[in-house]
Amino acid sequence: MKPRQTQLPKGARIYLPDEAERKRHVEASLLGVFRRWGYREIVTPTFEYSDVLATGTDVDVQGNMFTLVDRETGRTLALRPDITPQIARVVATRLRDEPKPIRLAYVTNVFRYDEPRVSHYREFYQAGVELVGLGQPEAEVEVIAMAIEGLRALGLERFQIDLGHPDFFRGLLDEAKTDAAQGRELRAALARKDGSTLERLAADLAPPAHVRDALLALPTLFGRETVLERAAAFARNERSARALANLAEVYRLLKIYGLAESVLLDLGEIRGFDYYSGTYFEAYVAGFGASVAGGGRYDDMLGRFGYDCAAVGFAFDVGRALSVMETQGVPVALPGPDFFIIDFTRDKTAALSLARRLRDLGASVARDIISRGLEESVAYARAQRVRQVLVIGHPRAGAGEVVAMNLADGSERALAVCEILEHPEQVLRGGSHA
Repeated sequence: MKPRQTQLPKGARIYLPDEAERKRHVEASLLGVFRRWGYREIVTPTFEYSDVLATGTDVDVQGNMFTLVDRETGRTLALRPDITPQIARVVATRLRDEPKPIRLAYVTNVFRYDEPRVSHYREFYQAGVELVGLGQPEAEVEVIAMAIEGLRALGLERFQIDLGHPDFFRGLLDEAKTDAAQGRELRAALARKDGSTLERLAADLAPPAHVRDALLALPTLFGRETVLERAAAFARNERSARALANLAEVYRLLKIYGLAESVLLDLGEIRGFDYYSGTYFEAYVAGFGASVAGGGRYDDMLGRFGYDCAAVGFAFDVGRALSVMETQGVPVALPGPDFFIIDFTRDKTAALSLARRLRDLGASVARDIISRGLEESVAYARAQRVRQVLVIGHPRAGAGEVVAMNLADGSERALAVCEILEHPEQVLRGGSHA
């Protein structure tokens, strides 16, 4: 018989139990932060009609959608490549008349047919928020503050937020009167921090001297508040000046929040150029070569669905957050069952009654159904990180008694089954429900 192929498709990942526990810890921690800031969870469908998804999705991302055909209608479906356009459509169609602002949170998976990158797969998980209906700079500050709180909630250290505004660069492109191809070349050179190519392109464009100087200075406009002062000399068009004023106000508010030390300004960062209409930020952790979170203002997104409304949001990449936590040695508790019941008697009444009673009180209980020796069963319980073992039919127990074994400190005691059923706190004190 030919062996069956068992490998996963490229870009897919399995989370084994311990990994899944860590993943849930990250997601629950971040969702807890979002809820403390007043955000409510929304759940969107994994797949939709591809033309509907395309309405709010950038062309590059559209080309990387996983597609399939709806058998019933023959229309092309797609797995969501991004959740923000879905939420934008929901707000534009279902929540349009809700009082503003609308604060929404999500924990979900998205799918993109692109090359897997650092701790990033073709199916990856995000935890994020969307703040809809606030055009003021404080909306950006709120989501940046949540991102920083999320990093801290995960126990991460040595992080920074890189904050920019693509309209500063767009204003320079307008002044230089670039066409689409020239703009793409400039962006590519800027993304690589390629000064020599920038010089060549700027020479070919022959823009006004201050625009040329600004384009060449962009890779160096990175740092703290002095960046704003340096950039002001180049902001001679309304679009760039407006972007700089917005960035200055966001930075001022971040100082009031006490968060400015975690933020670096970067006017040469143009990732998200086609997506974001205002401030854009990414969160980096020292020693890790990719951002773990990112977001910004996307006021034009809801307009694609017929509803002009301000919006800002951000998302954590859960897989990358997990990788950084592992690199930094952040501990995550990996609890096993509170109780493990071993029953050497033929009558299973006591075992089932104890299990039901303890579960009713919120404890987690597993039973050893395999017939094996006590040492083997206890070894299995240790491997599962069980806190307490309850042995029915133990040689040192009398009739109607169990031996309660605390695996943390090695203590043992005999207890009457009826006493545990009536006063379960006797054993709960030795588990996680003290």
